[in-house]
This record gives sequence, structure tokens and C-alpha cells, in this order.
Amino acid sequence: MNNRFLAVAQDPAIIPAVHHYCDEWCDYCPVTKRCLAFRCTAEFRKAKGRRDGDETFANMDEAVQFTRDLAAIEGTSTEELDDLISHPQGDSTIQTSDALALRAWDYAEHVAAALISAPASTTNAGRRPASPDPEEVVAWYHIRIYMKVFRALVSKDRANAGSGRGMEDADGCAKLALVSVQRSRDALASLRTSANERQVTALISALDTIERGIDERFPAARSFVRIGLDVPVS
Repeated sequence: MNNRFLAVAQDPAIIPAVHHYCDEWCDYCPVTKRCLAFRCTAEFRKAKGRRDGDETFANMDEAVQFTRDLAAIEGTSTEELDDLISHPQGDSTIQTSDALALRAWDYAEHVAAALISAPASTTNAGRRPASPDPEEVVAWYHIRIYMKVFRALVSKDRANAGSGRGMEDADGCAKLALVSVQRSRDALASLRTSANERQVTALISALDTIERGIDERFPAARSFVRIGLDVPVS
């Protein structure tokens, strides 16, 4: 077991599992000092002598070991990681046939195409603002919506089959997907102009469809509470 990570985990300020269903946007997160993953990442970078601007992981082996060490500290499974590593690329058992995943992927592709064709924004250039610009929000969440929808569907299938982390993981991922959809929709609405009306309307419509699909498949997701994110913790 990684003793550096264990020391971090023993800090009573740590919010258990707060990083499991977060959006990974640490720059704008108010609880990074209480997040096990964030602080263990800092410890890892320090141990490896990584400087500002350096990638956290020099190779895949480092990333895998970090994930295993963090899971060992929390007492959680690395079943999905083990499956990915043990199968050749494209041959993993982690998959879903649910059309909702395809709809989320289609949305991500359309956003990516829109971002490529749009001129780069110079707003807040050279500084980190208190909150992200709408363009940043759309860019940050577009692929994450797909990733969390996909994981929620896989977790649900595994729960129904009696394996995996159960419906708690499925509902947690679905809750994060719902939050990501809402933030993306608000950001898109603020970006709407007469010039991009049709494109933005289509993207918002796609998000509405994804949201309905999540609600239909995960009726408990909206009431899922992410301690430290949805509600404060002392």
C-alpha cells in the first residue's frame, strides 16, 4: 500500500469518495483540499519530481499503478481497469448496446465539430477567471457526458447481472451526467446568437433527449446526493 496516500487518507478533513462522481474540473472545485484523489495526485507529482506544466503520468504504467494504489486505500475494486488491461484493444467486455450511449456520442461529435469551426475566444486570456466561460463549459463537458452516460449504463447492466459496484455507481454516474447536461445547456443558451441559432438549438435539443433518456433509465439519479458537491459537509 502507498504510505504517502495512506497518510493523506487519514486526514479527517478528507471527504470520502468525493472524487468518484465529480466533473474533474479541479481548477473550479471548492473542495480540492478535502479530496483524496486531488491530494494524492499532488503527492505523486512531488514524489516523481514533476514540475508545473509536466504531465502527471509519464506512461500508462504509472497511471494504472496510481489508480490501483488509490483504490487500495479506499477499499474499492479495479474490476473495470483490470478488464481493459486484460483484453486487446477493442475486445473489452465493457460495452453497452443501449442507444442512449450513441446519442451522447453523437452530441459530443457535433460539439467537437462546432468547436473546431468556431474562432478561438480571447476572453480571460492569460488569467484564470473565477468561473469558466460558456465556451469552456461546453468544451469541458461534451465528452464527459458521453463517458458518464456510458459508465452508468455499464454499471446498471453489471448490477442487474449481480456484479460490479451495483446501482449506486450507476446512479452516481447518471447524476453527474445530468449535472453536466444542465451546465452545458445553460452555457449553450448563453451563447445563442442570430448567427448560430440553428446550431445551438440543435445541440440543446440533443441534450434534452439525453436528459430524458437518463431520467427514464435511472429514476433514482436526481435524488442521488454527492456529499461535498450537492450538499456541504462539515
